Amino acid sequence: MSVIGDLLSQLENCDAETAPFFVRQLLQHEELPNLQGVEALRASRAIAVHAGPQQLPIAGELAGRAHQAGIPAAGALFAECADKVALMSGRPQRFGTVVLEHQGDLVMAPLDGVADDDIRNDFGLPPLVDMRRGIDEQNRTRARDRAQNDGLPPGQKFCRIWSDPSAADLRSGLAKYPEGTWVNGDDLTIACQSEAAGIIPGPVFELPMWRVDEDDGSPSDLWCSQIRVDRLSEAVFGYGFWNLDENGLPIGGRGPVDHRYRGVSAPAELPSHEDEALLGSLETHDFPSTALRENRRVKVYLPPGHTNDDSLPVIYSTDGNMIQPYIRRIDAAITEERIPPVVLIAPHAAPMDRTGNERALEYLPGFDDQRFDRHQRFFVDELSTWAETEFGVSDQREFRAIFGCSDGAAHALATASMHRQRFGQCIAYSTGMPPSEQTRWEPEGAPFVHLCAGTLEQGFHQATEAWAAWLHFHGSPHHFTERICGHDLIQWIEELPRAVARAWNSDDVQ
Repeated sequence: MSVIGDLLSQLENCDAETAPFFVRQLLQHEELPNLQGVEALRASRAIAVHAGPQQLPIAGELAGRAHQAGIPAAGALFAECADKVALMSGRPQRFGTVVLEHQGDLVMAPLDGVADDDIRNDFGLPPLVDMRRGIDEQNRTRARDRAQNDGLPPGQKFCRIWSDPSAADLRSGLAKYPEGTWVNGDDLTIACQSEAAGIIPGPVFELPMWRVDEDDGSPSDLWCSQIRVDRLSEAVFGYGFWNLDENGLPIGGRGPVDHRYRGVSAPAELPSHEDEALLGSLETHDFPSTALRENRRVKVYLPPGHTNDDSLPVIYSTDGNMIQPYIRRIDAAITEERIPPVVLIAPHAAPMDRTGNERALEYLPGFDDQRFDRHQRFFVDELSTWAETEFGVSDQREFRAIFGCSDGAAHALATASMHRQRFGQCIAYSTGMPPSEQTRWEPEGAPFVHLCAGTLEQGFHQATEAWAAWLHFHGSPHHFTERICGHDLIQWIEELPRAVARAWNSDDVQ
């Protein structure tokens, strides 16, 4: 046996603790670049299993060499190494060998579509449809096991389950619940009828629905997901049925969210006015910003009977291009005297046709300092001067609020911290950025922070909850509302009037 052959034998028979020692020797061995045939495959397997991801190109090259020599199983190992290298480089995989976990389900990592089944066969891989079928069978087995157990897996707020409903079960459910959702305790069934190749009930539970066959085994047009949700009776979430392509991606991007589930113990829905029924007014202005060096569209909501002499409380909001649903709730709450009259100033986010995520560059500190600083001058200085002159809003700190959701919430927290002399209230919902050592937040003179997040939005809930704990330990005034919701518009539009009531001395909204 060659020296490197002996080293490979030691690697194949060692334990996990000593394997790194032998791998280092293998990677430094002068014979490694010249290995062929079976020894190349053995070395590739050892490096792929025991070395770090940065060594995968070496493992792939060795496996490719063994595959060219006709060594069985070498092609599949080459494909796996190539797929992992592609994904680590930010590119989709080619062969479909890498399977990830998403919300408790196994999912095939994104494919580039280059390798067809003939190419997969050349590398010893099964057809793509069989690979997907195998993943689906594993997921169904997992879901059936969860359905037999009580509760949820540790640390999870929801999971897929499966009770093998029949086509008759689903038709009966849809006849009784035409919106497509019904519950049994904490178990939620979501169902629809569609001729699509696949369906996903986005945006909260982004798990592909499963087709339910007829009793004779023939395909039906019935699709179903079953989800176990912690505190489902308190949940509120929007959902839509989005058609999927053959790669499991929504056709044309994310679809409409035109259905809503509200549990029997969920907070009562607050009234809302349609756009054409607003009693206040909604205006759109093109604002010439010196700081941004461009015109930026700004939505302005004025309450019923507004005059410039009122000096009303004002909310400066991010994402004016998505502000109408919030305004409908604010207008209705003012009309019913649940909250005092307020003015809302909401500049649009950066245009979506630009290259890259300009919204994040403007909203989040630390990514593009110049872009962030220019937006700060626009949002904090230019907008307030204009709003106070044009609409007579209050220039008093205690009657100024800043509001944002998601990246907008991170913007609100950063801006309120840096400009605490300007804002007495900070309304930040579902931020994705937790506080860090670089966060400068002094409790003395800090704005009151209104936080909200949903248990079903994972990282956003964790980051927002971290802010609540951080503010608590710093003795900084705040309020944290936890909802059984996803990263979903519904919780934010329902919580904004409650924050306004909390901010400006109205306790009618509970």
